[in-house]
Amino acid sequence: MTGLLAAPPAPLRAALWYTAALSCWGVAAGLIRFAVAYLPPLELGFLRSSIAVVLTLPWLIQARAFPLPRRNLGLYLLRGGLEVVAIATWFAALGLMQAADVVALGFTTPLFSSLLAALFLRERIRLRRSLAILVGMLGALLIVRPANLLGGGAIGAAAILPLVASAAAGASRMIGRRLSQSEPAVTIVASLGFVTAPALLPLALPVWQPVTLAGLGLATLIAAISLSGHVFMVRALRLEGVAALAPYEFAQMLTAVAFGIAVLSEWPDLWTWIGSAVILGAAVYTVRREAQLARLAQRQASAGP
Repeated sequence: MTGLLAAPPAPLRAALWYTAALSCWGVAAGLIRFAVAYLPPLELGFLRSSIAVVLTLPWLIQARAFPLPRRNLGLYLLRGGLEVVAIATWFAALGLMQAADVVALGFTTPLFSSLLAALFLRERIRLRRSLAILVGMLGALLIVRPANLLGGGAIGAAAILPLVASAAAGASRMIGRRLSQSEPAVTIVASLGFVTAPALLPLALPVWQPVTLAGLGLATLIAAISLSGHVFMVRALRLEGVAALAPYEFAQMLTAVAFGIAVLSEWPDLWTWIGSAVILGAAVYTVRREAQLARLAQRQASAGP
């Protein structure tokens, strides 16, 4: 009886938390796609960020933390600026494309992280990792090009938007990784809203429309679900590394597809499934390869001369 009531092993708990986090973000993507019928994407992004500030305030007060610490203020502001670009392009893409297509192209984020690390952090990209990045980018083309060429639901130039969002999110992830070495989780999560909300306001004002009760409710729901995803992600990463959890990334795609079919009557085509599988496979390989090389370097350093 005791064995039946024992807590699941850490890897299983981590997988469940990670799947829950990505499922939250898949639902959030579907809700954004639904909510742009009520509010312009930039206005919705501003409201989401503003509500996130309100929702994270009790967490900050309880932890007695300041959202933008002075010691790493430059990194926090740079990360916030990148998130402004990511939010603006991500929300705009969801106003123009099916949620499944946007999420599928969003799988390129780890690939962009690797490229940016090589460009700005002088990390060496070996042949196998380079090939994985190339394969992932070809997967993105599968989602866009065949649909345009064969007339199966053209995506067009709108596909650039989620790719820009992925590149910005990849750069933000690099900075977040560096901040996580010295900053508490509450500050890393809560700081985003305090930067993105005021930055998105001037972008939202030219397209501002009166906020209806339905629009405000949707923005609140999107903010709450997105923040829940961040909390679940932190819990997962406390139990397992990113490389071990990477195979579960497809949960976001499946959730977005289920939401799109059930609520929006949007069915992804075959190229979306093929392209997303190719991108995700390349991303999983890249993340796991990076973790393998990091462990090897750590063992070599501990062995000494």
